[in-house]
Formats: sequence, structure tokens, C-alpha cells
Amino acid sequence: MRKLVVAFVFAFACVPAFAAQDATLNFYQRQALMKGENARADRAFAAAMAEQTGLWIKQNPQSPELKTALLMQADYYLRAGEDARGLVALYQVRFYFPSVQDLTLLSSNVEQAMEKIKRSQKGQALKVLAVNTDGMNRQQQQAALLEALVKANLPGTYQPVNELFDAFFTAYPKYAALDKMMLLQGDWHRQNENYLAAVAAYKYVNEMFPNTPYKAASLRMTADVYSGDLEDYDTATAIYNQVLKQYPDSNEIGVVYKHLAVMEENRKDYAAAAAYYEKAIQDLGSRPAAYEAWRGKADVQVKNKDYQGAYDTLLKAAQLFASDENKAVEALTEAAEIAQRRLKNPALRAAALEKIMLSYPKTQTAPQVLYDLGETYEKLGRTAPAIETYKRLIINYPTDKYASRAQSRLSRLEK
Repeated sequence: MRKLVVAFVFAFACVPAFAAQDATLNFYQRQALMKGENARADRAFAAAMAEQTGLWIKQNPQSPELKTALLMQADYYLRAGEDARGLVALYQVRFYFPSVQDLTLLSSNVEQAMEKIKRSQKGQALKVLAVNTDGMNRQQQQAALLEALVKANLPGTYQPVNELFDAFFTAYPKYAALDKMMLLQGDWHRQNENYLAAVAAYKYVNEMFPNTPYKAASLRMTADVYSGDLEDYDTATAIYNQVLKQYPDSNEIGVVYKHLAVMEENRKDYAAAAAYYEKAIQDLGSRPAAYEAWRGKADVQVKNKDYQGAYDTLLKAAQLFASDENKAVEALTEAAEIAQRRLKNPALRAAALEKIMLSYPKTQTAPQVLYDLGETYEKLGRTAPAIETYKRLIINYPTDKYASRAQSRLSRLEK
């Protein structure tokens, strides 16, 4: 290792004082040929060179050699075993140079890195590469990169992405959507369980951007952290009430009521929770956020043993969100479960399952729904529709596990 360090210092000293920027970059490139005397030393050397290359990148953000520098930095990080940082460098190449010709190479490197980080998220990592920033200026490209990385939330990227946020704020202090980007960084902190940093980011937007359209949202998001993550319900309640008082016409009001309902439900004050869910439903109308309020209302009704009320609520939710298959099927499936387990009413169970197959015959859960429907028809003594339902399942989904179960029941019914 000592020989490696001496060689590095000597080579650096030989660079002429008047060397151009690309000459410095060429020096960093030449060091890639050097190897440590063992794996540990080589990783340490590669990490040091990655940091040196990173310094050059910060000093030369508009250089025509930036792509080369980022690719080199990614290679150094991957060699050093800092795969998440290598990923972030590769993504910068893709976002800053959308017409880059070596996308295949980028994809291959991303796949290799994800093999070491978390293989199951390889597909999510490759999706980030699919974002096209062609036609954007550099600050727009950087903003798009940050949004994509926050959405992906790949393992190990918390710190390098945080550094990208800091670099963005330093480079573009007058960015038009700076408030939005700071809220995004707050989300990044929260996703990675740095809750107090998230609170600080949300509060900063609320207090330091007097004209921001996110005044109410930043307060509500602050309260969400106290409620959902820190479980400081008193502080959360105070902030939620501040939103209700100061921004009564905000789009956040319904969401605030919904979150207050969740808190009261966690406190087991089901009467208060039910009241807040009702207010949330009234305010949110058919907005997507209303779905969880309907589900919450049904949940409270179950806890209050109002099973018929919960069943009816879920059917209303399915009807209101009929255009969203996932939501409607989920609500109807839960209603069918309540009918079976709580109400002990196979007719109501069949009604909910029939609604699923009538409106969403190709839904992902169709095999199980068909099996449950056939089984329910059997309990109702409706042999003919039970046989027809089992046959439909076997014909349409012959390799599904429910098809073999249906065949056993069908054989018994046709004896």
C-alpha cells in the first residue's frame, strides 16, 4: 500500500502546473491502470480516486468531458465496492447526456451493481435509466434525476442522493421550483427514516418561502411525520389544526381530516375517528385520496361491530372508484370477506364476488374470486351456477392452483 501511495504522489507531482482541465482528467484516467497490492488496498485506492474525480466534476460541471468523468467515477466506485455511489454516477450520465450511445453499457453496469446491492430491485433500477431528459437544460435534467431517484429509493443511495440535492441547491439558488425541490428532499429524508431532517425541510419551505403554493402542504407533511413516524400525536394534532385554521380553503383539508381520523383510530377513539373520516369523505369527494377515507370508515365500523355498515361502505367505495380496477376489486374483496367471516351471510358474499366478475372479469385475482364464488354458490345450494363457475375457472386458468381445487369440487358435484 505504501508503494501505491508513493507512486500516486509522484505521478501527481509530475503534472505540469499549467496543465489544462482535461489533462487533470487524463491523469485520473491513467490511475485506473494502477492496482493495490491486495484487494483491500485496491478498494481504498479506487475510493480515493472516485473522490478526486468527484472534485473535478464539481469544479467543471459544464465541461465537454463531464460524461467521461462521470463514467470514470462510476467505474472507480464500483471497483471500490461502493456500488450505490457508482449507480448514482451512472444515472447522471444518462440524465445529463440523454442521447448517450452507450446505454447498453450503462444498463449492464446498473444490473451488475444491483446484483450486489439488491437483486430484487434490479428492474426498478433499470426503469430509472428509461427516463428521457432530451431537450432539458442542465438544471432541469438534475431536477428530473433527483425526482427519479427519490421515486426509486434504491438501497444504499440515501447519502449520495442527498449530496446531489445539496449540490443542486448550491448551483441553482434561484431555481424557479426551489420550494418543490426542498419538499422533495424532505420526502427523501422521510423515506430513509431521517425524520427530523424531513421535518426541518418541510418547515423551511413553509417559513422561508412566503409565496410558495405549498404553505398548507408543507405544514400537513410536517404533521404527517409527527403522526405517522414519530407517533407524537399531540404535536401532530396541533399542526393539523393549524392547517385547518389558517388554510380552510386548501386542497389539504380533506387529507388532514383523514390523517386525524387515523390518529384517533390508533388511539382507539373510534367515535372521533368515524367523525373525521366522514369529514374527509365529504371534502375529498371522488379524489383518489378519498378511497383510504372510505376504507378507514369501514375499518372503524368493523371495530365497532357494525359489520353490515362496513359491508355497505365498501360497496359504495367500489362504486365510487369503479374506474380504478385495483381499488374497486380490493374494496369488493374486503366486503366479501366481511360477509363471510363477520356476517356469516353467503348471499352477501356472492353478491360482492359477482360484482367483481361482472365488472372486472380479467382482474389479476380472478382465479381466486371464481373459486370463492363457486364455493359460495355451493353453500347456498345453487349447484348449477357453482358447476358453471368452476368450469369457467378451469377453462380460463387451467394452470392456476385454484383450477386444480375447482376440478376436485367439480368432480364431486357431477357424480
